Amino acid sequence: MTAKKRKFSEDYVKFGFTFIEKDELQLPRSVICMKVLSNDSMRPNRLETHLKQQHPTLVLKMK
Repeated sequence: MTAKKRKFSEDYVKFGFTFIEKDELQLPRSVICMKVLSNDSMRPNRLETHLKQQHPTLVLKMK
């Protein structure tokens, strides 16, 4: 069984993410730390978790 290929949504920008394409997959990339996550991480809750855990001071500024 192959994993679901997730697609980037413009809504993910509010979590500080854009995407790159690699091997025909869209991968989320943080515009803050430039870290590239797996395609499976392209879910709002996982992107928000990255933002809160890796960049907690920015979460406070966004509120």
